[in-house]
Amino acid sequence: MTIFLDKLISFLIFFGFSLFLLTPKGGVVVLLILALSIIGLFLKRNIKKDLKTWEKFLLLGFIGYFLLVFFSNVFFNGNLRDIDTASRFIFVIPIYLYLRKSKVNIRSLEYGVLMACFIFGINSIFSEFYDSYKLFQFSKHTGIVSFYGSMLGIASIFLLRKNKSFSYNLIVLICAFLGVSTALLGGGRGVWIAAILSFIIILYLNPLRSSKNEKFLISFIGIAFGLIGYLTPMTGVKERTELAAESFSSYYQEQKSDTSVGARLEMWKSSYLIFKENPIFGIGEGNFKEGNIELINKGLINSHVGRFNHPHGEYFTTIVEQGIVGLIVLLFLFFSPLFKCYKESKCIDLNTHSSILLVFLLSLLLHYIFYSITNGVFDHQNTTLFFAAYLSIGMGLLSSIRDKV
Repeated sequence: MTIFLDKLISFLIFFGFSLFLLTPKGGVVVLLILALSIIGLFLKRNIKKDLKTWEKFLLLGFIGYFLLVFFSNVFFNGNLRDIDTASRFIFVIPIYLYLRKSKVNIRSLEYGVLMACFIFGINSIFSEFYDSYKLFQFSKHTGIVSFYGSMLGIASIFLLRKNKSFSYNLIVLICAFLGVSTALLGGGRGVWIAAILSFIIILYLNPLRSSKNEKFLISFIGIAFGLIGYLTPMTGVKERTELAAESFSSYYQEQKSDTSVGARLEMWKSSYLIFKENPIFGIGEGNFKEGNIELINKGLINSHVGRFNHPHGEYFTTIVEQGIVGLIVLLFLFFSPLFKCYKESKCIDLNTHSSILLVFLLSLLLHYIFYSITNGVFDHQNTTLFFAAYLSIGMGLLSSIRDKV
């Protein structure tokens, strides 16, 4: 019975990345994996439930983040929606607990990433040439699509390997290009920054043990993709990069906060001032706007940013709403699994399946860590569920493989 469950979960993981955005209710894929995992845990209730220290830290991060948001809402009379969003971290725990002892096919994740890159890229390119008409109306938020495309596209670049066939590497190259194209066409500067930094760090860690020649080729491809994006007018990368530099300069020289960059810098200033007055526990979920308007009335912040509900940055949102306690929990949520991935990347007995998982997990974690600087990744249910679900899936599969080594 569990063999059948593992095959069903493999099937859902394969289609999961694409279905997550292809349909308005793509998150139902995660619910199906959750239901199958709960059934699997019931059938395997005699399996050893011992958790390693790093696994306890992983689950502690999930539970800790949910409790942080829960109590912040209770004490500050917050919105029930915020608790609902954070509850995704609790719902995915059974998925992790089952996958760590399962025999789910790792290739389903590898090929699922490639297929999602292909679909996202074709959709983005098609919409660019046909008056913003999309083949798939899977998300109204182009920034989210751009973010996922970057994450999966960067991971795909590292799947290029000398010991694979020419046809496999060609497919990987095409899918990687399409995934990165989604990020370039999406117009999100925060995504571009996350992509560049993630690429550099994964290349340095080299979890797939690429040779010097392979690393040179991967570096060349990454730089080529970046140059194509920068020099192609339709992407707007060059224009938006230059605009960001001008906006940054005008903010500090002329105090202009009526640009995207200027508004963010002014909101981050506001966040710091709010944090100074409420450093331990913050002012509660969803209360940034109220605190921001108070600073505007005092003449400390430009009135242009009074319309924003959050400071457009997960770290700044956290210190405002949950103070230093919240920031510690958020950093633990990010860096506990990242540290595990770093340690695994240095293991001498690392096999190919583990390496592929590490590439995906590193791209996932690093994109969220860097994108959180300029955007609120856990303000949206979609990005919260994606992170919680695929971190659980990736870490669960990694644990199942490493137990066999």
